[in-house]
Amino acid sequence: MSLDNLAAELQNAVVSKSGLEIQNSRVATINTVQTQIAGLGGYIEITSGYVGQNGEVSFSGDQRIIDALGLSVSREAMNNRIEMTTRDNFGNVKAVKTESDLATGLLNGIDVKFTSQAAQIAGTSGLEAGLFVASAENLTLTIGTGVLTVTVASGFWTMEGLARSINYQIESAASTVADAPLQGLSASVVEGEVRLIYEKPATAADTLSTNILITGATQSTLGFVNGSYSGFVDGVKSQDSVEWGFSQFIDTAVNTAIAIGAPIVMSISDGFSPAINITLMTTLGVADITDADMRSFKHFQASVNATFASVAVRIDQHGGAMAFTSLHVGQYHDSANSYTSLVSINMSGTATAVFMQSVFGIKEGTAKGFGDANFRLHIVDNAPQFHIGADQGQSMSISMSNMSAEALGVASIDMTTVKGASAALGRINKAIDIVSAERSKMGAFQNRLEFAINNLRNTHSNLTASESRIRDADIALEMIEFTR
Repeated sequence: MSLDNLAAELQNAVVSKSGLEIQNSRVATINTVQTQIAGLGGYIEITSGYVGQNGEVSFSGDQRIIDALGLSVSREAMNNRIEMTTRDNFGNVKAVKTESDLATGLLNGIDVKFTSQAAQIAGTSGLEAGLFVASAENLTLTIGTGVLTVTVASGFWTMEGLARSINYQIESAASTVADAPLQGLSASVVEGEVRLIYEKPATAADTLSTNILITGATQSTLGFVNGSYSGFVDGVKSQDSVEWGFSQFIDTAVNTAIAIGAPIVMSISDGFSPAINITLMTTLGVADITDADMRSFKHFQASVNATFASVAVRIDQHGGAMAFTSLHVGQYHDSANSYTSLVSINMSGTATAVFMQSVFGIKEGTAKGFGDANFRLHIVDNAPQFHIGADQGQSMSISMSNMSAEALGVASIDMTTVKGASAALGRINKAIDIVSAERSKMGAFQNRLEFAINNLRNTHSNLTASESRIRDADIALEMIEFTR
């Protein structure tokens, strides 16, 4: 079975009515055309519920088949933080935030349980771990009589960008007669580190050494150490300098539709506020090959979320992808109108749309969440009332919270995976704590009632004794009257 056929079968199993019926899901074969990285491709990508739908999928089967498929999670499902508000007839507003399906504290003694999913448009790739070079660094490489001082400019770099810059400098130097021995030296990225490797050309003299001599590598962010290395050497990057971001470099040999030096612009809307344009990047090309090529996601996120202050959308990193998420769910209501909460993304042109989908896995379109953020509650106090004192207002009401499996959040738990079982333990522990707190409250009610009952018994005894004395006095009075 080919990868395309397998992708079609998985797509049918996830989306069709005879399968899981998870809408807004896709299974596709990813090749180097989509990744734009040589040697990276030839795999299947499964995306379930990527525009605000519930879409968590578990795979189970023969362990040999699971191992052969090599399934791994590139971006996990995330709970969305939801803000809920109440407004009374006097205009007073109270708000709570939750990342679960239960809002506690909106009304005293009342928890609101809901089913909802915030609208979200999320990517599947595009973010990677790179390096921040605080100041320009130099590295001298020697092969035989060929000498090259490699310069790494300051800024944010992807690992591929570092290898690309080093290779460009090597090729430029090796084209001269004096540094011809450098031919055969190259840089690549292996398991997240930059590797320098030397393969002696067939035209090189037999006496030419294959050793790579590194000097001037003091405090190298790339992690190279001065010394002589046979054949190849790997850097060990400084973990303190690792930064997440995305490449701004465009390989014109792969992508001819995007102009170098042009901005990649997206328009974001939440459905009821004016759309806001954000610039993802300004593309770099061969002329910029020795310049830092990565945009820090941390800085990009801070800038975008500050720009999004007027819309109810935020951007986050989930694994190696970015996601645009609405801060509201379902139907959003204010004092005058009702809106449908959504996230809408439009690209500036077809070329940008193709680029964003192939590199970041983000498709333009509109995503709607589900669930209603507007609850109309008619509250009737039907708790049992007990008068426990001699005066007006000395009463006590008894109430107990809903202790059903659904209310406790344990009606549906997933035990098929290690992660699901771990999450289930947390939910069960929370349910036990809630039940224990409710039992303590019921115990307090019981103690108060027993105390009131004992007081009533004592009062009853005293009243009986008083009545007996009064009756005795009445009999004595009647006897006196009879004697007269």
